[in-house]
Amino acid sequence: MSDPTPFIKAAISFAYIGALVFVAAGLFLSYRRGRPHALLLLCISAISFSWIEAPYDWAVYAQFPPSIPRMPSWWPLNMTWGGLPAAVPPGYIAYFVLPAVIGVSLGRWLIAKFAWRAPITLLIVGLVVGCLWALTFNAGLGAQLGVFYYGRVIEGLALWEGSKHQYPLYDALAMGVQMMVFTYLLGRTDGTGRSLIDLWADTQTKSRMRSSLLSIAAAIVIGHVVYLSVFAPHLVTKVLGLVTVGPTEQLFEGVPNQPL
Repeated sequence: MSDPTPFIKAAISFAYIGALVFVAAGLFLSYRRGRPHALLLLCISAISFSWIEAPYDWAVYAQFPPSIPRMPSWWPLNMTWGGLPAAVPPGYIAYFVLPAVIGVSLGRWLIAKFAWRAPITLLIVGLVVGCLWALTFNAGLGAQLGVFYYGRVIEGLALWEGSKHQYPLYDALAMGVQMMVFTYLLGRTDGTGRSLIDLWADTQTKSRMRSSLLSIAAAIVIGHVVYLSVFAPHLVTKVLGLVTVGPTEQLFEGVPNQPL
């Protein structure tokens, strides 16, 4: 087994360091507020639905280098070809929260400068930033630099179609939708800094502890509902046999490609 390339090491470092930074920031902000901050809620939500990555990889034929450490075989629905990379759970925090933070910063700047309506601005900016982030990370760092490849794509819906560096554009849209929702949940607050989730939880109970627990539960449910909804089309196209275009060469030396 070859050693990880510098790009692979950078991607793994981003996963762990990014998760640590955002969780630490979320805990600090939560301590100051006396209840879970929206940033911490997003971190919890992201890592909670990270188990869906494995069936998602299977549906889009995502493959990773054999040098990447993997999760144990008992990991839920461990359908990634060769096993789910161990850095995925913390990596989901870094991957989904960073563009949400960028989207909120950019969205609030546009709202203040042009007096645009907050809801639609946050949604549009979140979607655009999310799609661009997915193109940069998945198509650039992933498919172009060899951190991972997409063995099969839908004909006519991919960049560099037919090569080992091909990238399915519908993946960028799916990730963009998830990040759009995260941007909205992080940026849509009232005058006291309460998020929409906080406002809903406060209507359900007068207990600060119960409201906090309800906020965490709601963030987990919302994350799962949205991610499962963007995963569903990939699953359908995989099952229907529409994901067929790809190179005939081995994506990684010594490792057979995921079969159709």
